[in-house]
Amino acid sequence: MKITSLTSVFFALVITITFSCNEKQDKTKDVLVVVAHTDDETGFGSVLAKFSRLGYKVHLVISVDGRYSTNLENKNPDSLALANKNQAICSCEKLGISEPIFCDLISLDRKHGQKDGVRAAIESGVQLREKLKETILQIQPDLIITYGPDGEYGHPEHIIVGSIITELLLREKWVDKYPLYYFGWPKTLEQNNDGWIRYADDQYFNVIINYTDEDEQKAMESLNCYERMPINEREEIIENEKNRKNEMYFRKFVVAKGQKQDFFSTE
Repeated sequence: MKITSLTSVFFALVITITFSCNEKQDKTKDVLVVVAHTDDETGFGSVLAKFSRLGYKVHLVISVDGRYSTNLENKNPDSLALANKNQAICSCEKLGISEPIFCDLISLDRKHGQKDGVRAAIESGVQLREKLKETILQIQPDLIITYGPDGEYGHPEHIIVGSIITELLLREKWVDKYPLYYFGWPKTLEQNNDGWIRYADDQYFNVIINYTDEDEQKAMESLNCYERMPINEREEIIENEKNRKNEMYFRKFVVAKGQKQDFFSTE
């Protein structure tokens, strides 16, 4: 009777352990993408479409509502912000990812409508950092994607968003817990172009993500959600994407641990 009981307990443990392992292996990957503006996700939309196809859950955070993204005097800022949101929701539907998370900040640089100053920008950055902290704790992402210090083409709000998420990981000791990857362009692809895109040397990209023509097609469909973007600009982006290889480039944010007594010591 004792042997039978022990045997039952043993098999119960085996079943529990096996189920737990399978449950961990089968857990859906959560990817958190943090950008500045509506339409920024289209820069690497093919990769997001691939993640969706693989069954990953992609969460898109959009920091700024873009209410002052046009110089048209007859455009109401609230109406523009709402239109931007609806177009972003359309884009996410086309990509097959979760509905975007809107932080609804007016601006992250010095322009705040009637306000224009450093203090307002700093306050917005603090608000974004706290919202990102809350979002990360809620989602517990397997990886985070944002822009690197190049900001893709040097857009100040792209750079600010990337710096804030990087600061947050350093601040909370989350660098290893939530791996961070910067999206960017390699030198061999961009150095002979018009100079608009900023790039890094190829050796610093340690992740290359390949995607299918179908993934690319979904990305192009998502781009067409942004009706405020001139059609000739959209067509130019689509044509450029068709001429590229089906791959995108990322580099992981890594911090060396340990302490040295001077800058030049090798120990």
